[in-house]
Amino acid sequence: MKRIVQTLIALALTFLLVQASWYSYLFKGVYATYLQGHTTSNIFDGASFDQGPVLAPNPQPWPVALDLSYAPSDALQTLLTEIETGALLIFTRDTLRYEDYDHKVSPESKTNSFSMAKSIVTMLVQVAIQEGKIPSWDAKAIDYLPMLQGPGAEKLTLKNLSAMTADLDWNEDYYNPFGITAKAYFGKDLFATTTHCAVGAEVGQRYEYQSGATALLGFCLESATGMKVNEYASAKLWGPMGATSDAFWHLDDSGNALTYCCFNATARDYGRLGKLLLQNGRWNGEVLVDSTFLYTASTPGLEAFYGYSFWLGSVGAPEGELWEAPVSYVAYRGHLGQWIVAVPDRDMIIVRTGHQEGGGDREKGLPSSFVQTVTEYVQRDFSRQTFALGEEFSTDDSPELADDKRILGEESDALPITDPSDI
Repeated sequence: MKRIVQTLIALALTFLLVQASWYSYLFKGVYATYLQGHTTSNIFDGASFDQGPVLAPNPQPWPVALDLSYAPSDALQTLLTEIETGALLIFTRDTLRYEDYDHKVSPESKTNSFSMAKSIVTMLVQVAIQEGKIPSWDAKAIDYLPMLQGPGAEKLTLKNLSAMTADLDWNEDYYNPFGITAKAYFGKDLFATTTHCAVGAEVGQRYEYQSGATALLGFCLESATGMKVNEYASAKLWGPMGATSDAFWHLDDSGNALTYCCFNATARDYGRLGKLLLQNGRWNGEVLVDSTFLYTASTPGLEAFYGYSFWLGSVGAPEGELWEAPVSYVAYRGHLGQWIVAVPDRDMIIVRTGHQEGGGDREKGLPSSFVQTVTEYVQRDFSRQTFALGEEFSTDDSPELADDKRILGEESDALPITDPSDI
């Protein structure tokens, strides 16, 4: 009996020591992942966090004209099933054409966007620039976060944070429970974790994907606006875009939004973020995000597949020359295969949420499952428009796209910005 008591005391002391240490966040991580049957975070883990609401006061439901001809081919469906796709939605010409969910996800499910949130934060910073609350993308991060340290702290810009050229002392690893990425996700104070992360001397010189960069960008935004990021998103994007359901952001124990990830919404409402790109940053005629900035954000930086927090690529014609040039797309992308894809030349949006990513390397571009999905729908829609309907493909049906069919206008709706190659 005495030995049992001693063991219990030892375990209690160990618990207290761990709680007081760097690794105290592990308890929350174990509960939210391993005890829920996962080896990493998952699309439903918002239930394990406090939530910062992103309100939807003006719902504008999508036009719906479901068409089974938009169902994936057998080969693509097999792939999507293998990688545990939760939801797949196809929108064309401002209308929902196809919608499918697995048994875990429903149209009402609010699932974790993971790093798709990075693109949202970047657009919110642009809104703050348009409002004059931030002078430009060349603004120094240290002006908003004076506690930043390291040889590159003085020259780190908001542009560097968005384009992943920040050179932080940060190792992006989603499966190492002892790494800084896990601590940022499950820890008690994201602000302390990220602002104590040293800024290296190679700021602006090389691309390295780091969630800490977007976390710092989010804190700069909050400092500049005097508003929590979830409140700012409600007022400047989610509400004006007519989302039909409130969204939410994960909060840590200190009330900080996990801005680099963890925006949670329904699949249909995720489609609105794609529509915002197709409409050049406008919604019902109102400029929400400057079109010239979106053009810059969708222009490759130091890597061909990445701009300002958006993933980039193109689809070429299959056998034979069915169209003259590759069809470009711009994507929001998150851990475990969360995608919102805008294809301007097809007036198309693809939304995929899910439980697994499939093959691919975040540091080397998009995964094969993503590329295969986009390729199939780009090619099939071309064939549908050109051959099945016997008419030349056109995007003129959408008045928002009539002036400029490619993303995104070269003339600014709001203000001039810097050279897109200078990131």
